Amino acid sequence: MSTTSHVLVGIDGSRDGLIALTWAASYATLHHAPLHAAYVVDDEQQPLAGPPSALPDDGSEVLDDALQELSRIGFRSATLEVLHGHPAKVLLELSEHSQALVVGRRGMGGFAELVLGSTSQACTALATQVPLIVVPDTWDPAAPARGRIVVGIDGSLEGQDALRFGFELAHLTGAEIHGVHAIEVRETYPDPNSWFDPSRQPCIERADELLTHTLDGWTAKYPEVRIQQRSVTDHPVLVLARESQDADLVVVGGVGRTAFSELRMGSVARGLLYHSHCPVAVVHPEN
Repeated sequence: MSTTSHVLVGIDGSRDGLIALTWAASYATLHHAPLHAAYVVDDEQQPLAGPPSALPDDGSEVLDDALQELSRIGFRSATLEVLHGHPAKVLLELSEHSQALVVGRRGMGGFAELVLGSTSQACTALATQVPLIVVPDTWDPAAPARGRIVVGIDGSLEGQDALRFGFELAHLTGAEIHGVHAIEVRETYPDPNSWFDPSRQPCIERADELLTHTLDGWTAKYPEVRIQQRSVTDHPVLVLARESQDADLVVVGGVGRTAFSELRMGSVARGLLYHSHCPVAVVHPEN
């Protein structure tokens, strides 16, 4: 991922869009990168006729609001653009030349469909090779940073890209990495009475080993980054949603071999993106 390419953010005239814009500006500042804000007018949703208040949207109000927000936070290295087409499709095409794509979780426009929409849009989202950061309306730009980045770990090679993203951001912000592995224990799992230590589930021991092995290389590469790790027997959505309550960001991989792999825009993604209290980054493997 190039540190010279711009950070792309979708704006849509909503409060969520402005919150996402603020998050994207902070991210761009950390990476010394320019910011590109795009408002995509969905022509299919434009009125064909009506009173002046219903005239086609030219995007001027949305851009004015965005400029005011950028001025308020003192960010000047930004370009703003109005485009036409399907919002999710246009943003994904633009993201091919970006180092990150940032969108709000909800909004008046079609950006929310990027993560919460139809199967066809979700499949399109899989093609992106840049991190997708979804900022919820519950995130408060004025609140102090918690200094905690949560990374969902499944031990897959593809998951290394999510770890790279998390550690790079932790290095820049001074945050602590919390590596989390969630295991769903099935009803057919061996009887606890057969365990050597009834208070210690075998799956947790193996998960702890997986976490330690996965994090070892990153510990050596980023010795200044503090690391915590935890294995939990519960559904990944519930685990990550709880962890998000005291985090600046939750990072998950776009592919993998466990339930985390569904975060490519499957059922786990929908649950996490609906219920996360902080921004969520979905990081797809680089080619």
